[in-house]
Order: sequence, then C-alpha cells, then structure tokens
Amino acid sequence: MNGRMRPYLPELTIRDYNTYLWYMRGVRHQMAVSYGRYSCRRLRYNGVLFALLADSLAGRPATCKMTRLQGLPYWQWMMCQTQGIRLAAQVEVLLGWHRLQDAQWGTLSAKRKCQRLLDGLFLRGAYKKAVKENPALERIFVQELDQAKVQRQLFSQNYMLASEPKSNLYAALYAVLSTDDPNQRKSMHYIGGCIGRVVYLMDNAESLARDKIKRRYNVFLANGISSKDAAIENAKRQSLAVANDLVRAYGMLDVKLNRSLLDNIMILGLRHAVDPLDAENQPVRWEMP
Repeated sequence: MNGRMRPYLPELTIRDYNTYLWYMRGVRHQMAVSYGRYSCRRLRYNGVLFALLADSLAGRPATCKMTRLQGLPYWQWMMCQTQGIRLAAQVEVLLGWHRLQDAQWGTLSAKRKCQRLLDGLFLRGAYKKAVKENPALERIFVQELDQAKVQRQLFSQNYMLASEPKSNLYAALYAVLSTDDPNQRKSMHYIGGCIGRVVYLMDNAESLARDKIKRRYNVFLANGISSKDAAIENAKRQSLAVANDLVRAYGMLDVKLNRSLLDNIMILGLRHAVDPLDAENQPVRWEMP
C-alpha cells in the first residue's frame, strides 16, 4: 500500500476525475516552484488528498487556470495556489525526506543506495526550506519517528501498540488539515489514526519476507506468522475493520466542497487499496499521470 490513497476510477465521475487531476498538477507545480523540480519526484498522491481535505473542509474553492509548468515550455490546467495546496506541498517534502532517513540501508542494493544518496543531496535544501516555513510539522515528524524507533526495539506482539507511532503520525497530519472546529479536528485526528494503522499493517505484511531474511522486527513475525500470504490475509481482516470505523467518523465531517470526490477516495479508494474491488474481473489500471 505504501501509504497511497487514490480514487477508485471505475466509480469516479468525469468531473471528479478532472478535479483530482487539476489538484494533482497544482500540488506538483507548488512543489516545483517552492522547493525545486526534483522535489516533485517525491509526490506520492497523498499530497493531493491533503490539499483536497484542507480546502474542502474549510470551504475554500480553488480556481482552475491555465499555467505554464515550472521549467517546461507547455501550459496545463491546474488549481491555483490555495492554502491547502501549499500545506500539501510542505507535507510531501517532509514525508519524502523522513522516508529517506528511515531507510534500512542494509537491505538496499547498490543502485538503490546511490539513488537514495542523490535524493538526500538534492532534497536537503527543499527540506530545510519546508522546516523553516512550518516548524510545527517538523516537530510532529521528529516526535513520532523517535517513538517508532523505540517501538521497533520492544518487539511487541500487540498490533495496536506496534502500529501506534505511524497511527499517531497520520492522526497529527490529518488534524492539521482541519479547521479550528474542535469536533472536526477530533474526527480528522481519528480518521488519520485509522489510515496510519491500515498503512502500517499492510506495509508490514508486504515486507514480511524481506524482514524474515534480514531478521528485522515485524509484528507478524513476532506473532508467529511466517507466511506472507497469511500475513496479508491477517492485515486485510484487521484493516477492513479499521476502515469501517473510519467510514463512521468520516460521515460526521461537514465537507463543504468536493464531497463526491472525497467519498470516492476515503471509502472506495481505501477499500480498494486494502482488498482490490472487482478482483475477479479485469484489473483496474490507474490512468493518473
């Protein structure tokens, strides 16, 4: 899963598809303008959801206009620079940087190590600028990543306890996207925590074979599950239960804009990321550029 949440295309209307595409271009353009074109390589589509949530919950309608892409000769339709898009660009840069720092170097090939070194070299300036612009976000990352290191040393068998650092990180990030309404902030905090737990469970299940070979901590190995298929089935079962709780919390949000698009991502998109819908039919091909 790798933390990505995207729309479920078979149920997406053309209007919502265009809105998502324009937001994605807007976030990518904001990253290129503010942090350099190289930073756009770290966009993992979460930034698009962050921008959509921040603007839609606050009721900030974004203006779509034709803009020339940074460093390129042609123009494209995209959403203008809103507060949600700027915040999403900052989050994506910080997320990308901390993923690099959290990499397990001993498991990487020589080619991947060289790529990580180049990424670190070219993204350092973007990271420092993002920290200067939003130091509160950086404090969230540092606090939760330190907690994650402690949890890995405990070798806990408790799924809830093991997923707590990533759950807390996503909960804090989603709470930042909400308005000053305490009820909305509480709901967003809970939603983010649910997403973080799903991401942790699915990623650990998919990396079980590598962790077993390298003798690294994995919550499924700690519980005696040594088969990747069994781990994935276990992760799916727990993740679907968490997703059902997320849907109830999401239903209480007062979404002022882009409701149908956000419904598609938060309900169908998350469900599809955990357990692909229509798996027996032809596979879904993502056409987002």
